[in-house]
Amino acid sequence: MANQCIQHLLEEHRAAERVLDAFDAFLDRLEASPAWTAAHEEAFAPIRAFLAGHWPAHRQKEEQLFFPVLEAFLPRDAGPLEVLRGEFEEIAGETDRVLLSANLIAHGGVHAKTLHAFQRAARALCQLLRDHIYKVDRVLFPMVARQLPPEKDGELLAAMHAAGRSRATAGFRMRSS
Repeated sequence: MANQCIQHLLEEHRAAERVLDAFDAFLDRLEASPAWTAAHEEAFAPIRAFLAGHWPAHRQKEEQLFFPVLEAFLPRDAGPLEVLRGEFEEIAGETDRVLLSANLIAHGGVHAKTLHAFQRAARALCQLLRDHIYKVDRVLFPMVARQLPPEKDGELLAAMHAAGRSRATAGFRMRSS
């Protein structure tokens, strides 16, 4: 089967979208009842695991494994790869803000200002991630699918599986349902 590495990344994108759906629902509940409780902390735990563990592992697969291969037929510092690298930096910044706010809240910093900062960063992060996934799925992957040599596809898939095994964190793995 051709484009197995793209299929692998697409499956991770679908799993990420399920986490983002859960994150949006979590934020809706938090806005309806703006007090961070033990139930909120429990509900946020898998989202935190995704943000702190799996998303960075996914980014590594795209940025450190996939993008260098694409540089054989796409410019490194212009076009889609440059845009996507910039988005990764933006996403990392919002992720840091979300996790910092969540950690402050979890350790007794449940203040209106902190909750608002968390909610604002979380909504921005969800949108950034959805936009990033949309661009990669609908622009980059179709472009690459036409040009990626089959032997590179197999090499990339093996490297992605190895990276996934080495980066599994906190017992959290994204699954396709």
